[in-house]
Amino acid sequence: MKFLSLLGYQYLGSLSWLNDLYASLPIILYTILAVLGGAGTVYAIILGINLAKSESEDARKNAQNRIKNTIVGVVVLLALVLFITLAIPEILHAAYPELVV
Repeated sequence: MKFLSLLGYQYLGSLSWLNDLYASLPIILYTILAVLGGAGTVYAIILGINLAKSESEDARKNAQNRIKNTIVGVVVLLALVLFITLAIPEILHAAYPELVV
């Protein structure tokens, strides 16, 4: 396989390791997603309890900001997992048309 990059480098090696990596990637990604999603859910519940118990306005704003950050983190995690599982094969196929992923 010959691939000419934008910088003028030529890659003449084998990319068979990509098939092995992509075969094991969903297992790793879904494990990470389950662990971080579960931890994010528990953390959001704890922050919700702290928000309900807070007596001062500063504590409420702090808890609301933490809940927003947790939700943004979970959404970014989901977007990255979707990108890796859906877009990476298309990118590899565009760069290396003869590669079967």
